[in-house]
Amino acid sequence: MKGLKKYKKLIIALSVALSVVLVCVILNFTLFSLKTVEVDFKNDPMIFTDESKDSISNNSAIKRGTSVFALSKKEITNQLERDNPYLKVINIETVFPNKIVIHCAEREETYAVKASDTKYFICDAEFKVLNITTTYYNEQYNPILFTGLENIITNTNRVNAGEFLEFSSEEEILKNIGTSLLKNNKSVAEQRALIESIELTSGIDAVTSKNMPYLIIKDFNGFQTNIYRLETLLAEKLQYMFATISQVVYNPSVFYADELEDGTLTMDQISEDYYLDYVLQIRENLQSQILIRLEKIK
Repeated sequence: MKGLKKYKKLIIALSVALSVVLVCVILNFTLFSLKTVEVDFKNDPMIFTDESKDSISNNSAIKRGTSVFALSKKEITNQLERDNPYLKVINIETVFPNKIVIHCAEREETYAVKASDTKYFICDAEFKVLNITTTYYNEQYNPILFTGLENIITNTNRVNAGEFLEFSSEEEILKNIGTSLLKNNKSVAEQRALIESIELTSGIDAVTSKNMPYLIIKDFNGFQTNIYRLETLLAEKLQYMFATISQVVYNPSVFYADELEDGTLTMDQISEDYYLDYVLQIRENLQSQILIRLEKIK
């Protein structure tokens, strides 16, 4: 009798457990079955229309009727960004019981990366390829011309729109440029209005005596800035660049160069475009102090 009672208790326990599992399964495929997909842009999109948003929410990677617990947000993100080069998925939020919200932003054309005379990659600040073109016109408000990367792009001949450029070196430095510019409260539109070109090159660093990469940045007035030691304090160095451009180029009456090797420059010697005779050198010494110097072009 005792064995029979234990057997009955086991059957009851298994029945209860099976019922709970069955209820969970039913709820999973009914109550928690994906029904609604919302697209939420965090910036004001220029390319994505209401029709485009519908296309995003109806992407084949998003399977309605699937349990919200079974959705692969990583797969959805990857598919959406491959199908929509200008789309950046920030995160996908689950709103119980049966809704997801795709929080995203429209990627902005930041750089025109020169791969050759007949190939330019139009990229955002993360070097995601948004478009590929055979010609580029270096005009104000167009993407910033970025040169010097031809020999370090490893996927030049196989990258497509919607994919990222890959580099054999300096990748961390390159991706830090966009972040550092934004830290200076320069929107992409402001960056494109001010900066004509950026070149990554290398040379012997005056402080370390080593061959190191540095940036040559030119604005649309022709003023040139060289920035060294790119791996540290880049945002701060760019801040000094913007401050100097503002003072030297846009307000030349306060352009002082009293530490130049060829002597003091007085205000009555300044002509409207006198700044074109100088290059702004921004370095960093071994004590992590930023050194700024206007050097006359020889």
